[in-house]
Amino acid sequence: MPGIILFILNERRGWVYETKRRVFLKRVIISNSMFIIDDIISWIVGKIMDKFFSNKKENEELIQLRNERTVLHQKIDQLEGEKDAITETLTKEKETKEQEKKRFIDSLKRRGISADKLIERYDKPLMAILISYASQKEKNNKGYYISSSFLRAELERFNSKYLGGTDVLIPPAKVPTWIKDQNDLKKWFEEEILKKRHCKIKFLTLIDLKKKTIWGKYLPYEQKKPKHFSIGEVLDIEDIFTEEQINKISISQIIRDGDIGWLASSILPEKELDNLLKNQKAIEKELGNLSLRELADDTQIAKIEELLKPLISKPQEVAKAIVEEAKFWENKLR
Repeated sequence: MPGIILFILNERRGWVYETKRRVFLKRVIISNSMFIIDDIISWIVGKIMDKFFSNKKENEELIQLRNERTVLHQKIDQLEGEKDAITETLTKEKETKEQEKKRFIDSLKRRGISADKLIERYDKPLMAILISYASQKEKNNKGYYISSSFLRAELERFNSKYLGGTDVLIPPAKVPTWIKDQNDLKKWFEEEILKKRHCKIKFLTLIDLKKKTIWGKYLPYEQKKPKHFSIGEVLDIEDIFTEEQINKISISQIIRDGDIGWLASSILPEKELDNLLKNQKAIEKELGNLSLRELADDTQIAKIEELLKPLISKPQEVAKAIVEEAKFWENKLR
């Protein structure tokens, strides 16, 4: 019996031991597992931290760049505001200058200073472009050549003046300043006007209105509805001169030369003054190109009256006014 009890005790001890051993092993496995889990969690957390914080320097640089960009946008907005203000100021100044130029030119016109007289008194070349053309062709959408009239529209961009037929003048104030010779003229025409289209040019020339060109009317009558025009008939002062060029011309010298238009401008209505200006050269030539001093003489009244009869409604009254005006300016310009 004692042997059986001892056996049972030993077996129990063995079971208890095995149980404890298993519990111990289980705890060891669990502990190791926890360490493994901790390592995994640490690795995951590390990766997450690396994702967001490992590029700290780069992130700081990006934030700095964003701040600089914000400041840059603020400066751009400020500059845009300043630009708008400057543009508005320049626009107003340009408009003011244009208005002043217009008033000055209108004043010259009202006072009867003709374009011809200003050209005579200007001491430098006044280059214009004279062109005469014929057939014009360009391709349609199907690639066929068809008749066209593109030249007139293109030339009008340069304030072209129609002389009659297909003769056109580009006035000096609109001739590009870089055109100096035939090569420049050809380049301008091909690139600015022709644009790979086709036409026949009878002539294309750069002319000096001041020194190498003459025009005039040698007719015994006035044309009521002319179809052809002289250069002098189509040009206004603003077509010929810039404001700077006009300022270089001595108006007082023009008056001293006995400018009939200037002397008659205070009494003639606009339409009759225009008519007189168109015939001014012929009138002054018939008078013998008298100076202001010579016109300031009552003996000239009858001859002036005779020359004005075909042109205005009150030739005697205007002739007397011209002589009186000549006396006034002769006294003032002494």
